[in-house]
Amino acid sequence: MLLISILAGTLTLLWSCDPAVVDVTPPSVRLLEHQPASASAMICGQQEDTVFQLKGGDTLYFRIEFDDDVALSEYKVDIHHNFDCHGHGGGAAPGFSPPTQEGLTQDWSVLETYPLQGSKDQVERWLVVPESVTAGNYHYHIQVLDEAGNDSPFTTFYSLQLQNPADTQAPSIRVDTPASSSFSASKGETIRFSGQVSDDLPLSQGGNGLLFVTYTDLRSGNTFTTSVVEPFTADMDKDYFFDAALNIPSTLVAGDFLFTVRAHDGVRNVAKPVEFQVKVTD
Repeated sequence: MLLISILAGTLTLLWSCDPAVVDVTPPSVRLLEHQPASASAMICGQQEDTVFQLKGGDTLYFRIEFDDDVALSEYKVDIHHNFDCHGHGGGAAPGFSPPTQEGLTQDWSVLETYPLQGSKDQVERWLVVPESVTAGNYHYHIQVLDEAGNDSPFTTFYSLQLQNPADTQAPSIRVDTPASSSFSASKGETIRFSGQVSDDLPLSQGGNGLLFVTYTDLRSGNTFTTSVVEPFTADMDKDYFFDAALNIPSTLVAGDFLFTVRAHDGVRNVAKPVEFQVKVTD
């Protein structure tokens, strides 16, 4: 009897330590239906094949199937703005922190979790874009978790391009100085940026509008906002003439940089930036 008990205990121990009973397989996500249809579009300087384009008041619809080898637990819907061009996951591109201006529009933000049943489940959702949405790029992410805690964090990650129906046209930037798009400047030297921002509607309409200058270290790819930040005030009309002086930081390491003049209007339609290749010297 003692031998039988020992053998039974040994078999139980071996069974409990069998790695085959440990669920390490992440669940899967399959997109069955989506409205509107996706399009190919430029997002933060990169071409993306699956981008969903909507206006304020539109509905984002999806029907999705989740599958797991053992048991599903829950899924999460995450929508947040990507105004800073940040990335997610390994190898994601670095973002930058654009200056903010308190506006009258509404950033679209969704962070909701729903339960799932069994090892396979289908769900559908209708998500309405705020009517007064802040225009721009957004991230749209669906994440699923099984009962063992396994997930597939970046399998369903898409971009949204949203427009505010009150103003769908981006402004334009004209830079008069510097006259050349490529030049050298020494640390501590002052660069003058002057020109005009023009739009079809008052630049202040919506409250988010501003002009600003960034620089990018071409060795690291990191982008930083400079001291040149000029909000479009409430009395601003369709044209804004700027003349700003930027002192090149003495802390920069000599090398190649990209200085960029950027602007967006009051609902945050982004103008095509104007870039300058600058070799910073000691």
